Amino acid sequence: IDQSIQNYINITSDPATFIQGAVPQIIANTKEEYFNKILDLLRNSADLCYGKIKDIRGITCPHKPEGSMFVMAKLDLSFLDGFSDDIDFCCRLAKEESVIVLPGTALGMKDWVRITFAIDLPSLEDGLERLKSFCERHAKVKA
Repeated sequence: IDQSIQNYINITSDPATFIQGAVPQIIANTKEEYFNKILDLLRNSADLCYGKIKDIRGITCPHKPEGSMFVMAKLDLSFLDGFSDDIDFCCRLAKEESVIVLPGTALGMKDWVRITFAIDLPSLEDGLERLKSFCERHAKVKA
């Protein structure tokens, strides 16, 4: 799985050149209501994501997302048992809960995760509940 993450890092997110040429016309011919609907959807998703992460022990979201489709959250591995780093956390989360988040190491941010919230609200809520269950299951037992 670590090699899969390394391969992902090497994928460019730049749009294809022929798409770039069409973007101005696409934007000009798209109705304002469409953009407003998308912004409302992303705002609601961001609010849900930020609120749910605040309730998960071991993960901190220092800033509410504004103008993006993802949030960066800090892992506090001192609250979680048996994880060596963010890659280990993400691999085990994927295996145990079928929830995929990007390890911060892929972005040069060790022990952080990037959570994308550009999905429908029920799926986002389900994924965040699975993330919470995972963290609760792997919480260090208080002595």
